[in-house]
Amino acid sequence: MSPASPRRPWQILAVLCTGFFAITMDTTMVNAAVPIMISEFDAGLAEALWVVNAYVLTCAALLITAGRLGDRFGPKRLYLVGLAVFTIAAAGCGTCDSIRELIALRVVQGLGAALLTPQTSAFITVLFPLRLRGAAFGVWGGVIGLSAVAGPLAGGGLIALAGWEWIFLAHVPLGCFAFVLAAVFVPDHRPRVPHRWDVTGTLLVTSGLAALCYGLLEFGRPDGAASAASGAWIGVGAVLLVCLVAQQRRARGEPLVPRSLYRSPAFVRASLIGAGVHFAVIGTALPLLLYLQNILGHDPLAAATITAPSALAVGVTAVVVGRWSLGTHTARLLTLGVLLYAAGLALTVLCARPGMNAWQLLPPMLVADAGIGCTLAPVTALALHGVAPPLASGASGVLNTARQIGGVLGGVTVGALLRLRLSADLPVHAHAAGKGLPAELRAPFTESLLSRPGDGLVRPPAPVGLSPYETDCFAAFTDTVVQQTFISAWRTTMALPVGVLLLCCLIGRRLSRSPANPADGEHVRPARRAGFPNSLPFRMPPQGTGNRFSRPPGSY
Repeated sequence: MSPASPRRPWQILAVLCTGFFAITMDTTMVNAAVPIMISEFDAGLAEALWVVNAYVLTCAALLITAGRLGDRFGPKRLYLVGLAVFTIAAAGCGTCDSIRELIALRVVQGLGAALLTPQTSAFITVLFPLRLRGAAFGVWGGVIGLSAVAGPLAGGGLIALAGWEWIFLAHVPLGCFAFVLAAVFVPDHRPRVPHRWDVTGTLLVTSGLAALCYGLLEFGRPDGAASAASGAWIGVGAVLLVCLVAQQRRARGEPLVPRSLYRSPAFVRASLIGAGVHFAVIGTALPLLLYLQNILGHDPLAAATITAPSALAVGVTAVVVGRWSLGTHTARLLTLGVLLYAAGLALTVLCARPGMNAWQLLPPMLVADAGIGCTLAPVTALALHGVAPPLASGASGVLNTARQIGGVLGGVTVGALLRLRLSADLPVHAHAAGKGLPAELRAPFTESLLSRPGDGLVRPPAPVGLSPYETDCFAAFTDTVVQQTFISAWRTTMALPVGVLLLCCLIGRRLSRSPANPADGEHVRPARRAGFPNSLPFRMPPQGTGNRFSRPPGSY
């Protein structure tokens, strides 16, 4: 049997998930290293957030374009190109000498991730019949959960043993291995129906998303010039995206975003929920790691060990729920998952306090991550249900773009709100803690702490000329202020992602009533009407003349 035979779709999916695993694990590994990078590069929280968000920004801006490229040139080719770009950029990230150079190479990594990501879920729609598609999406979601476990653990171990550079260099052998597997085992096919290229739409969506995301990433910086510039970028991005909507409505021929997608209530609502969940996932990951490392004093490996059991719940739940993700209860599973996630987040931050045993946070974290696992497969299944195979890559690109935009918004707005709350709460807690100091030390200690520029995350050195007793008093004073300030700011900030998730629950209730929901009995349009026999977007050879992925001359 040929290695590319569609009789072995699970093996092909396993190969595809190898590269997808490297892409999804990257963000969680980098999050684990952010506190180390703050001290390594002597950077602030804003610069450290750029290391994470530059990757997400680029990926979000290019996913729709990458999905349509997959429709035009074939998903395997885009998958391989994206994996190669990602791996080469990872090698460069591991040799950076400055945080600016690192941010630039993270942009290149985001380009590779954008090219690869929509091709994986697009393959599922053509490899698996409808009855198995939910289970396949469950496995796909389980890869995300597994990467959430492996990323922090691998990142923490690599940082402890070899340094932060190896969180990037480790991707090189993994990426090369995944590239060889995909080149050998993944079938090379392209849709029979040729797609026309919407150049105007491509330019508008790429530049509009890039400008909008860049403005959001810069929003909330302390200097007024940066805030004014970010507002201008946001305005430019919004105008370009409005122009995109008008252009797509009036475009002749084939638009960049197929009209059938944004005319489908189920697709639009599922995409919004996916964006909201990703908003919370990206927005809450870094504050939790900052709490475990900067406040409770755990090293990256210990912090990853604490989060690993709950992150494993994402993968296990996603696989189990995936098997039920094409039944009559798909939308209800999705709503339940969002509610569990919101409740788990709220309980986690309410239970947090200075000096606690971090393992006490495990029960609410398990609830939150089980909720995430309940959303991954249902969102994808509801969004892509009924999408014709020739549009699979494009639809997947739009869906993943919504998720990535949600991630950018989450990382930016939660990070900016956390910085603002830290700056506002620091003087309050400094003056409150200063009341417990001797009168002669109260003013010098408070002024020393508040005069140091920063985000309230780094404990300043003791002033020169203090006695050993006074030095100990200053250390205890700064520890108390930093811990209380962070927990207070964290609790206030988490109201934002929890509120977004509750809004997603309302959208989920509307989704359960949508006529396009498979729960309501809508049938997928037969593939023969789209010109694709046997639900596969390529011509079938006669029996006994080869596997179904071979392409006879003139079949496209």
